[in-house]
Amino acid sequence: MFKRIKLSGAALFIVSVTIAGCQSEQKAVAEENKVVVRRTFDEIWGKGNLDVVDELFSTDVVRHFPPNGSEMKGLDELRDRIHNHRKAFPDWTERVKQIVAEGDFVAFHFTSTGTNHGSFLGNPPTEQQIHINEMSIFRLVDGKIVEQWIIPDLLSLNQQLGLISQSE
Repeated sequence: MFKRIKLSGAALFIVSVTIAGCQSEQKAVAEENKVVVRRTFDEIWGKGNLDVVDELFSTDVVRHFPPNGSEMKGLDELRDRIHNHRKAFPDWTERVKQIVAEGDFVAFHFTSTGTNHGSFLGNPPTEQQIHINEMSIFRLVDGKIVEQWIIPDLLSLNQQLGLISQSE
């Protein structure tokens, strides 16, 4: 069924180096992807720096929001979302708790905090400080984010903002 192939010492060495090189390259890409994604937390969401959006995201980026089934497409929608979110929570910060990268995917577990000083999703400001857990999965191609899945703890967010009771 299978035919055995004998490799010379030199051929075996070349195959081993090639495999090790591919693995090293994959690890390097995963580490570079982590840096790109971390910059979205630090610079965009943490500081509101919209100047780096073009650098970090693909022009046709798609952001999925599974809790309500919505999608945001393109850089203009992304900029609008960031701008509106930072108006609602000017002191918004995201602290990364865990990062995992494999191939083109990077997964983050993080906590978000902020004080609601502006209108948020059609609701008036509550002046409440919130602290929620979130997860996000990013897919990158050629060093840019092309797709993202955002999974925040919306129950906790809505409870902390007083939009629903603690017993719900």
